Amino acid sequence: MKHLFLILIALFTISSCSNDDDDYTTIPPPQNNAVQLKTNATFGSVLTNSQGFTLYFFSKDSKAASNCSGGCLNNWPAFFAEDLTLDNGLNASDFGTITRADGSKQTTFKGWPLYTFANDASAGDINGDGAGGVWYVAKPDYTVMMVSAQLVGRDKDGNESNLTSNYTEGDEETFYMVDAEGNTLYSFVNDTKGVNNFTKDDFSNNGVWPIFEATIVNIPSVLSASDFGSINVFGRSQITYKGWPLYFFGQDTQRGDNYGVGFPAAGVWPIVNQNIDEAPEAQTPSATTYTVSNQGASAYLFSGEGLSNASNPDITLKRGETYEFVIGTPGHPFIIKSAQTTGTGDAFNEGVTNNGASQGTITFTVPTNAPNTLFYICEFHASMKGTFNIVD
Repeated sequence: MKHLFLILIALFTISSCSNDDDDYTTIPPPQNNAVQLKTNATFGSVLTNSQGFTLYFFSKDSKAASNCSGGCLNNWPAFFAEDLTLDNGLNASDFGTITRADGSKQTTFKGWPLYTFANDASAGDINGDGAGGVWYVAKPDYTVMMVSAQLVGRDKDGNESNLTSNYTEGDEETFYMVDAEGNTLYSFVNDTKGVNNFTKDDFSNNGVWPIFEATIVNIPSVLSASDFGSINVFGRSQITYKGWPLYFFGQDTQRGDNYGVGFPAAGVWPIVNQNIDEAPEAQTPSATTYTVSNQGASAYLFSGEGLSNASNPDITLKRGETYEFVIGTPGHPFIIKSAQTTGTGDAFNEGVTNNGASQGTITFTVPTNAPNTLFYICEFHASMKGTFNIVD
C-alpha cells in the first residue's frame, strides 16, 4: 500500500510538470507592431519602428524614390518592414514599398520613404527633425510638407526647361511646399492678400489651377502656423500662406512634378516657401470724378478733369478704371447706355452702380470686355447726350 501511494505521488508530479511546460510553450511572447503610433510632447503623433525608434522623411525624396545612399545611409538607415503590422490609427493604404537603387526594399508612407536616425540613442528620441533643413520627423497628419528639388517648368507651348529659384534657366535645387502626398503648391502673382483673382465663380477654370482645399492640421517645424489661413472662394475654402491663396497645377500629373512654375511663362505661378514675401494688400483704385449739372433740357454740363461746364462733351474712359459721376440734374435721369436712345432700354449696367440717377453718384468701373463705344443720355430728352470712348 505504501508503494502504491508513492507511485501515485510520482505520477501526479510528472503530470503537473508536463502541464506547466505546455502552458509556457503555447503562450507567445508579446509582439510590437512593425510601425507604431506614438505621442510626443513636442511633435504630437509620430511614427516609430517596432522598437519605438522615430521614423523620418527626407525632403529630397520628392518623387517617392530614395535619394539617401552611400554614406547618407550610415546616419539615416532605410527602414523596411517585410511583415507590415500597424498600430490602431494607421491605414495600410498609406504604406507602400519601393526598391532602392541597390536592390534593397524600403517602406514608404504616403509616398515618403522612411528612415531611422543613427543619433537617436534611445526609443522615443527625436534628434533628427530639422537636420540639414531637409529631414523631418514622420507624422501621420501633415497637411503640407517641404521638398528640395530641381524646378522643371513647362511653358504654354509645352516646352520644358530647368529653372532656378529666380525662375531663370539653370540647374539649382529649390526648397518649396507640397501637400502631404508630395504635390506641388503654387501662388499666383496677380493675387493679393487673401484674394483669389484667378478662379471663376462657376469654377470652370479650376481644372487648370485647382484651389488647395484642406484643413491645416500639422506642418513641418520649419514653418509657422500663424502664416497659414483660409479664404472663402465662391462657397469653397482655399488655404492661404502669408496671405497668398494656394493652388495645384492641372498638368502636374505625377508626385514631384512642378511644371507650373513655367506656365504660361516662368514666374507667373511661383512655388511657395518660408522666404516668400507677404502677399500685397489689394489696392482700391482711385476714382476719376466728374460733376454733372444741366442746362435746362438741352444739355448736360460736365466739370472736372480739365472740363468746366462743358456741354455734352465726349469723354474717354479706360478699361479697368473707375469713374464717379456726381449727378445734380433733377428731372433728368442720367443713364449710361449701349445705344443712344431715350427711355430706360439699352442701359449698360455692367460695372455701373446707381445707373439712371438724377441726383447722387453713379460709379462706373469699366469692365475689360466693355465695347469701344458707350453713351450717356437723359431718359426723357434726346438733346442731353454724349459719347464715352472706351480704350485700354
